[in-house]
Amino acid sequence: MFKPSGWIFGIVLLINLILSAPVGAVEPVDGQDLTEGMNIPGVVAKVNGVELRSDYIRFRVNLDLRRIGQNLDAKQKSKLAGAIIDKEIVRELMYQEGQAKGSGVAPETVEKELQAFKKSYESEEKFQEILKMRGLTEDELKKGIEVDLIAKNLLDDRVKGKVHVTDTQVKKFYDDKKESFKRPESFRARHIFVAHIPYDVVKSTPQEELKEKASEYRATAKKKIEEVFAKVKSGGNFEELAKQYSDDKGSAEKGGDLDFMYKGVFDPQFDKAVAGLKIGETSDIVETEFGYHIIRLMETKPSDYAPFKDVEESIQKHLFMTEAQKLVGRYIEGLRKKADIIVYYRGQ
Repeated sequence: MFKPSGWIFGIVLLINLILSAPVGAVEPVDGQDLTEGMNIPGVVAKVNGVELRSDYIRFRVNLDLRRIGQNLDAKQKSKLAGAIIDKEIVRELMYQEGQAKGSGVAPETVEKELQAFKKSYESEEKFQEILKMRGLTEDELKKGIEVDLIAKNLLDDRVKGKVHVTDTQVKKFYDDKKESFKRPESFRARHIFVAHIPYDVVKSTPQEELKEKASEYRATAKKKIEEVFAKVKSGGNFEELAKQYSDDKGSAEKGGDLDFMYKGVFDPQFDKAVAGLKIGETSDIVETEFGYHIIRLMETKPSDYAPFKDVEESIQKHLFMTEAQKLVGRYIEGLRKKADIIVYYRGQ
């Protein structure tokens, strides 16, 4: 029988069910507030008398609209804001329930999480800059961390020991959905890769400068790959050339070996080049969205079914999460029913 570890029913459920947690992503700044004209009130809802203000809602709508990367109409924007508000209501409900049950979190635990979060930034100054950019204070961030930790503890309590997945269920799932475990053709190849723009340049150069010099960088990369290709064609050792010239450092140290890859995972141009090769053959120069490649095909494998033992654990986790989410969904619905919730902005 499957016995889930703590991180499964804690962190994973937290991520899936409380998507509006205020830590994590950073909002790009371009000076434009994409919530203008949406008429989002200063207070978007009240949960048992506690006001949920719009500042964070506006931030999340801005962030999600930028991530989507497309223009949404007024109705779609309103729906997005409504969904975010609903998530915040759930967070507040769980926070209040935790407080009522005495499920508080020690200040030192919150501080530890805050310090861990800060470590993802290059300096304290950068961290404070991001907070200011997002319109948050450090105290507000700590409150958000406290809310999420309380919610995590509540979810753990609701799920722990109450969801059971049997070996029979796992095997039946595999047998019933075997076609979904069919693996595509795969291949093993080596490549020598030259990026359009060297990684160290990308990391150290302002975006505007990168845009201005993009064609210059690309021309330099093209010249480099052509010189390496000439060495390959004249009989140079492919593995040694990969170690010496490839920008893909992970494979370069293995002589360019990419290990087995499934068709459809990499760039289509890469797959197309591999499809035209016989084992042991080397491609011409291939350009993908990442840069230039010289590819040598080493092995191929036909399409097959993933053995049960290879997918057993993932099926166990899937079945566990499905049942756990149902449990938590019923729990949250119960919290809603006994709460006094007033929503001042509803998505269309």
